[in-house]
Amino acid sequence: MGKESIVSNIFNLLLLQGINYIMPLVTFPYLVRVLGVDQYGILSLSLAVTSYFVLITDYGFNLSATRQISIHRDNPQKVNEIFGSVLIIKLVLMLGCFFILIGLVFTFEKFNQIQDLLFLSFGMVFGQILFPIWLFQGMEKMKYITYLSVLAKLIFTLGIFIFVKGESDIWLVPFLNSIGLILVGAFSLILVIRQFGVKFHIPERDSVSYYLKDGWNIFTSNLAILGYKNNSMLILAFYLDPINLGFYSIGKKIFEAINGLNVVLSQAFFPSVSKAQDQKKSGISETLKNLFTLSVFLSIGIFLSTFFFSDFISLIVSGSKEAVIIEILQFLAIALFIIGINVPAVQYLLSTGNSKKFSIIVWIGVGVDLVLLFLLVPKFDYKGALYATLVSETLITLSLYYTSYSILKTTQNV
Repeated sequence: MGKESIVSNIFNLLLLQGINYIMPLVTFPYLVRVLGVDQYGILSLSLAVTSYFVLITDYGFNLSATRQISIHRDNPQKVNEIFGSVLIIKLVLMLGCFFILIGLVFTFEKFNQIQDLLFLSFGMVFGQILFPIWLFQGMEKMKYITYLSVLAKLIFTLGIFIFVKGESDIWLVPFLNSIGLILVGAFSLILVIRQFGVKFHIPERDSVSYYLKDGWNIFTSNLAILGYKNNSMLILAFYLDPINLGFYSIGKKIFEAINGLNVVLSQAFFPSVSKAQDQKKSGISETLKNLFTLSVFLSIGIFLSTFFFSDFISLIVSGSKEAVIIEILQFLAIALFIIGINVPAVQYLLSTGNSKKFSIIVWIGVGVDLVLLFLLVPKFDYKGALYATLVSETLITLSLYYTSYSILKTTQNV
């Protein structure tokens, strides 16, 4: 993969990440004002439930299938096998999720009361299945992901401002979101078939089983990460007043937005790192070394910018220089640096077939974070959650590098 291609991929993914965060910032205040706080809370609950179904159907294919496509993209027959297997698995998982949703609606009164929103939101799950981002990433055609994702966001955003005018229009929010994703997903499948010549075939049972196992550890890691993102908010809700909980959620949202830069870097490099490590067999490829250097410099820049401009960031996002938000951002700036420098270690483990070890490390980190939250939050409020984040992220990063180093030494001695 040439340098120009890597730069192009980073640019397209950076643009995509920017759109993913700018669009919600545009629609968020409008929806709160038009729907009201209570209705917006109900909407957020339905989307939170849907996010778990999206995660389940995504499985671990965002990385595992990307890796397989990047390695075998010059073999059309193999690409067809991967495409068919992944699509079948996703459709079966979606069916299972739909039955789970029905069970939730008829078992819990709270879900029964918002069943219309839940079923409308479920269309997002189908839309995500139709959009094979993993195939475009494996083919290193990030521009298609960017163009199609931006189109889906535009359909949703414009629809919100044109059609949502009051509380009774709340159902339009998940409907528009689902319609945008389904239309773009259908168009992307046509593009995959015509542009790349990919054909859908019913796969062999062994192929389905292989790709299911191949993505399992990444799926469990993603599940742990989703829980990791939500644990602090859930526990803090029992200890903080609404104002401070709101401040914490704003700081956390900004943190996740900035951390998107690390996501962009990881996604842009992963296909080339996978291919380079597969060819290298042992040792560290030049691509991975370049990623390490870039990660260190980017992490330092992110830390310094977030820490020293936290007051400005708070002003831009929340409209005021709130001391609590500034304090949270300065704490999380350290976490951003720690997370940023672990990207090369994560890529090394995943590209060398050690996703199970990666999954174990993440789950241990989640467990430590959860224990620390229960111990520290009652005593230190939101600061306890920040302490827990710093300790668990440090533990995860150290474990990732220690494990990567051990594997590297073993392969070099063979």
